[in-house]
Amino acid sequence: MRSLDVSTPAPGIRLVARLHVDLCRLASAICRPS
Repeated sequence: MRSLDVSTPAPGIRLVARLHVDLCRLASAICRPS
C-alpha cells in the first residue's frame, strides 16, 4: 500500500482512506460468514 499521508492535496483523503479500510473489513465479514 502507498502512504497517502505524504503531501496530500486534500485533507479529505485521510477520511476516504479510513472509509476504504472500513469497507474492506465489512466486505471481508460478508464474504466470510463466521
